[in-house]
Amino acid sequence: MSNLVQTVINAVTPDMITKLSGLLGESSGGVGKGLAAAAPALLAAALQQSSTTSGANGLLGLLSQVTSGGNLLDQLPALLADDTARATLLNQGRGLADGLLGSNSSSIANTLASFAGLKGGSASNLLALAAPLVMGAIGKALGPSPTASGLQSLLSDQRSSILGALPPGLGALFGLGGAAQAAKGAATAAAAAGGGGLMKILPWLIAAAVVLALIFGLRSCGAKKVEAPAPVVTPPPAMAPATPAAETLTLPGGATISVAPGSIGYSVAKFLDSREAAPKTFVFDNLNFATGSNALTPESGVTVDTLVVILKAYPNVRARVVGYTDNQGDPGANKTLSENRAITVSKKIVAAGIAADRLETAGLGDADPVADNASEEGRAKNRRTELVIIRK
Repeated sequence: MSNLVQTVINAVTPDMITKLSGLLGESSGGVGKGLAAAAPALLAAALQQSSTTSGANGLLGLLSQVTSGGNLLDQLPALLADDTARATLLNQGRGLADGLLGSNSSSIANTLASFAGLKGGSASNLLALAAPLVMGAIGKALGPSPTASGLQSLLSDQRSSILGALPPGLGALFGLGGAAQAAKGAATAAAAAGGGGLMKILPWLIAAAVVLALIFGLRSCGAKKVEAPAPVVTPPPAMAPATPAAETLTLPGGATISVAPGSIGYSVAKFLDSREAAPKTFVFDNLNFATGSNALTPESGVTVDTLVVILKAYPNVRARVVGYTDNQGDPGANKTLSENRAITVSKKIVAAGIAADRLETAGLGDADPVADNASEEGRAKNRRTELVIIRK
């Protein structure tokens, strides 16, 4: 039986890791380590969902959607080499990862970021990349006629290797794990390792499992002298209902995008395809700048690339990019920063092939807040970039 964790890890070659590290602005080691942890995290979520028949059927639905155009494991090199295809892959993967992880999505991304030494946005993007690959690995293992019972059996058989490959602290988020299973899983993963671009990082799995086994072994020895009280069993955290997976939208001219409902790409595409009149304002999601700078973070390119595909499909659209800040610092400097950020986004769109006369820019600083600047949460909402569709 193939090891699902290893199937995903081995699909990402060292050359792909190098390319991803450049796109994300991260080290190759961090990206490799993050991917090697993202795969078992997503598989653990699938394992938990498959514990019920309805959950297994839901996973089969996701599997059918993801593999309808072919198995992404076989298409990965070409998808990563093309900007538009990569943007589509990540948009699809983002919705899929959220659907698998539910309410744990943010906590898992933060744990992966800390574990691998990555920025939070980079960890989220690696989860988005790994999600369709995980489904591809499951699809390959199940064959051409998957069933709910077959899926449940497959993931149950893989439980030890999945838990053994999880970074410390993640098993509890899924209500899975145990020291003995972790040790067994680490040994299974190490025995299954047969090469691949990420295998050089596996020794940490074995070391962590040995430490856990020793700790729990010592506790067991102590129990011979004094009987410990029965442990309190805490129910596993409930997973939130799965969020909708990314949808593939066909644009005028035949181009397609895979976007999650609620994202700016999805909302703009639906608006342009409707009879609703312009103007209409949309807030960019997954668009971030370096602190105090107008430099876009690498992961923001996915959002911009998707918007470019949409604008190419609707050549009559005219739009305005508007930047905002919170109310911290000098108002004049904030206004200048917001203007420069809007210009940066506009230039990136133009550089990708959209005529400059189709876009306007504006920077309004701390004007028009959408939340209370008294809290950090409110200030974060006010630091935003908007796209206004002026004409359809």
